Amino acid sequence: MLAAIATSIAISFNILLPVVPVLMERSGPHGAAGAATAALFIGAVAGEVLTPWLMSRWSSTRLLVAGQLMTAVPSLVYVLPNSDAWLTLVATAARGLGMGVAIVVAVALVGELAAPDRRGRSMGYFGFALSAPGVVVPSAAVALLGAGHADADAVIAFVIGLVGAFLVIKLQRPASSALSASANPLAAFRRPGLLSLYLAFVLVSCSFGAVYTFAPIVLPSSGLGSAAAFLFIAGATRAASRWFAGVLGDRGPGRLLLLGSIAVTFVGLVALASHANSLVVIFAAAAYGAGYGAVQTAVYLAMVARGSSDHRNNISALWNSGIDLGASLGGTLIGLAASRFGYAAAVWVFPAVVLISLPLVLLPGRAMGQSEPSGGAQKTTSTSSSSIP
Repeated sequence: MLAAIATSIAISFNILLPVVPVLMERSGPHGAAGAATAALFIGAVAGEVLTPWLMSRWSSTRLLVAGQLMTAVPSLVYVLPNSDAWLTLVATAARGLGMGVAIVVAVALVGELAAPDRRGRSMGYFGFALSAPGVVVPSAAVALLGAGHADADAVIAFVIGLVGAFLVIKLQRPASSALSASANPLAAFRRPGLLSLYLAFVLVSCSFGAVYTFAPIVLPSSGLGSAAAFLFIAGATRAASRWFAGVLGDRGPGRLLLLGSIAVTFVGLVALASHANSLVVIFAAAAYGAGYGAVQTAVYLAMVARGSSDHRNNISALWNSGIDLGASLGGTLIGLAASRFGYAAAVWVFPAVVLISLPLVLLPGRAMGQSEPSGGAQKTTSTSSSSIP
């Protein structure tokens, strides 16, 4: 049921992810698409930071339903013809807020249910359910947009959000009471190496907001190297690599997995920035999707290994906010750079940003995958803890 809830969140989110930036770009000044991406992920970060505090006071059912409805209802704004830019941005931020709350609670529940020796696989399966809609939904959304049916994308987001709220009501959980843990996400940064790991994840996730802003605007609308083809392949490889990285994370060194994933992400971004021909675009999609998907799972496992039982909700909030804060910064940065230099030049910034994350990953901290001393397996089990997009 958690996987089904994750799928509903992902569909409602992905169906408008590549659409709203285009709507903003059409109605606003050059570079306005970045503002739409930034508003979505800033709202998500706000929801994720607030959720640990909310989880200490309200039940997970109530929060999940509220999150699903907040993602669904503002989608109707995009049905309105010629809606003002400010209304579009407010609706986008509200959708991000709802998504942020829903994802943090769902990931926290995965952490509660996962067995210690299957944490990577559990998160891999959940990540696959969260990413699988990204295989076809963004491409379908772009196709509907190209056919002049952006309103259909908005209606789908609304309906799927309502379905997700219904699924939450049907969810059977081992406990319905509020979770007792620290309600301050920043307190988790006292753990050795967690802050540097989080900052590295934010930097890599900047590429996510940039890619989903850049591709629908710059790539062709049809053909092998089109935006729809890029989004389809990137979504498929990201979903598969999130699952596969979970399997590898239970078996091998987490740091090596994370470093290799960042390297593949970098290669994909360089290929996308060149987008010399259709084959290069396809390669870029496969490499970027595989690399970034694996980064998401590998960072989750690393954060859990460096966390403690006092931060069971905070790790979930930080992991999710790392995706969305990075995506927000990436969307803002590419929008500002594009307004001055154009999108084709602005996208070259992001391979460099990803490279900067490598030294942060290499900073010393407790070894990834190492259990807590004196009953650490049990502590890590209770530690709960992607955009996205």
